[in-house]
Amino acid sequence: MLTVIGSPVSPYVRKVLATLAVKGLDFEIDPVVAFYTDDRFTRLNPLRRIPLLIDDGEVVADSSVIVQYLEEKHPEPPVLPATPRERARARWIEEFADTRMADVFLWRAFSTAVLLPGVFGRERDLDRLQRVLAEEVPPVMDCLEALAPESGFLFDDFGLADISAAMMFRNMRYARWTPDASRWPKSARWIAAAEAHPALATCGDWADALIRVPVLEQRAALKALGVRVTAETLAVDQPPRRGPMTQFA
Repeated sequence: MLTVIGSPVSPYVRKVLATLAVKGLDFEIDPVVAFYTDDRFTRLNPLRRIPLLIDDGEVVADSSVIVQYLEEKHPEPPVLPATPRERARARWIEEFADTRMADVFLWRAFSTAVLLPGVFGRERDLDRLQRVLAEEVPPVMDCLEALAPESGFLFDDFGLADISAAMMFRNMRYARWTPDASRWPKSARWIAAAEAHPALATCGDWADALIRVPVLEQRAALKALGVRVTAETLAVDQPPRRGPMTQFA
């Protein structure tokens, strides 16, 4: 049985969950938030970041590494396109999402609106949030608009590039922002199609169910939704603990 360590509220965890869904692989999940874990988690990943995948005792860290591992071990159906040129482009879009999009969408907008107030009790800085939405988000959206297909998915079949770009938008909705379809029409259609795909829609529903649930209650909430959770958890009841790196990767 494959085990995923990490809460579906993380877009990077959803990337892995969507890949597992595309490939039809069974798994169980321990929906931890890395801030609320102890040295057991650190031993699994010294960077203290989620997600982790455990496969027959083998621990695989980092969402991109996990997806590549799954693609190599379970190649059908694929999440990467057929040709080397298209695979390179898909991986570049994944990198753009994991870095530039994450920097703006996750670590500036979502962090300001949700993460810092909810986890660390800091006052929500609405002025900073509005600056990010007005000044930093539009250039990212302009890049996506240039990449977006006229319709459907990037490489005909739904895959990693679609997952990687679309996964960030749910967290932006938690920050109370959605893209202007009149300004970025191709992106809006593309992201809507990707988020509606069952592989992303299901784990997105899990994230919606957990976003307001206390960390130590998320296992019970997922179990109530019929999701298979691990027998034991790495989550601990303690003040939030920062790692040497950010918690999502």
